[in-house]
Amino acid sequence: MKTELQYRKAIGGALLDKRNSLSEDGIKATQEDVAFQAGISTRYYGSIERGKVTPSVYTLAKIAEALQMPLHKLCELIENY
Repeated sequence: MKTELQYRKAIGGALLDKRNSLSEDGIKATQEDVAFQAGISTRYYGSIERGKVTPSVYTLAKIAEALQMPLHKLCELIENY
């Protein structure tokens, strides 16, 4: 079982990887874009990507929607990170 720190790092890494893959596909996906779409501050989103904070499930759901994916797929990415 992962520790909280390991989960924070996995969440951040999975989000960064997904955001980068969207950018490679030609979809504008800066931290600012994702944060705006999710309704959170860019600073908070950056903290999540850097593994500094643990977002709530509600926040993860909003981020998943901003990244154009279902929450369960984001959870799979996090679990396999």
